[in-house]
Amino acid sequence: MADDSPRAIPAQPDERIDLSARALQFHREHDVCDMIGLNLTHPRIVIENVDLGRRDETTCRGDFPKFKAWGLGLVMCKGGPVYYDDNYRVLWLSQIKQPGGRERDAMFLSLAIKNPTQLLLAVLDRFLSAVEANADQVTLVRGRGDIDAAREQGKVALLMGCNRSDWFADSPGVLHMLARLGLRTITIAQSGRELGYDAYDEIRSGGRMTALGARMITEMNRAGILIDISHLNDHCALDVIETSEQPVVASHSTPRAIGGALRDIPDSVMVALARKGGLLGIIPPISRPPGPLPSEAGPLVSVPRREIEATLRLIHTAVDVMGIEHVGIGTHFNSACLPWVTEALLGDGFSSEDAAAIIGGNYLRVLRQVLPA
Repeated sequence: MADDSPRAIPAQPDERIDLSARALQFHREHDVCDMIGLNLTHPRIVIENVDLGRRDETTCRGDFPKFKAWGLGLVMCKGGPVYYDDNYRVLWLSQIKQPGGRERDAMFLSLAIKNPTQLLLAVLDRFLSAVEANADQVTLVRGRGDIDAAREQGKVALLMGCNRSDWFADSPGVLHMLARLGLRTITIAQSGRELGYDAYDEIRSGGRMTALGARMITEMNRAGILIDISHLNDHCALDVIETSEQPVVASHSTPRAIGGALRDIPDSVMVALARKGGLLGIIPPISRPPGPLPSEAGPLVSVPRREIEATLRLIHTAVDVMGIEHVGIGTHFNSACLPWVTEALLGDGFSSEDAAAIIGGNYLRVLRQVLPA
């Protein structure tokens, strides 16, 4: 087990840490998972339509070859209903060195208004096309067996997820159709009030699920979809945990006791997650990629020591509240930082067994329970 608290490491504010070979060797020997690692609605995919099968050395953002090089065994890739108008498209393409997104690659061919289901299907089609084109590198996880098959074949396993609930709304059939396509996780709200759920910034309502929301949780359980409560308010999150027949996760959150923001997760929800067999994915505050424009998204080559220490504080806090078997890592689209997280764990007194559990083993345990055979 880990020490009770992270050791204080005297450091100058600008001291940076390079990556040792130890972390990458550890990744080669253990199952490493990012609970949320690839943003399918980022402009680089939706507008530029980058080749995810080609290693891009100009950015810290993930692609299939870099996931392999970083030693990742499984990455959750999440998209959601998004629409960038032509003004944003021009702004994005003007900032990248090699303009992409030729007209025949455009996701939509007109400015006609799209509904959320159309938007989500277009995003996931682009992702599935990339998976099919790179079957020698990656495997889409539809069931538990695909995780083992990917490992045996030396491929990266990809879990397809989505954001928000407006794309399925009140239709179990739409939800099940997406599950047939391979959808295996849903972050069920994003912001404000959605049909059935209240997100973190909707607190006036008192915020449990509606009857519709509870029914759709049952449908997600039946479809073998992992439920993610990362953006829910406290009351709704507790209601989902109690209602679901399967463990749920908060794939990318941080303990509110440290962060203090509404979006952070309180002890009460952390305890409830653990009691039902669920998992908290800690967001490491390690040199996260910048916003949606590409101008500063360079490779990650070193990180400030203060960010390592902040990451350890978050992990220790979660372990103290939930137990080590209920803590994982969800980088929030910054998989490049995972080797530094592993290095920090190994250098802070965590055993190899406990570090392996946090860096991937706990997530695999939950997936094997929730996913279909």
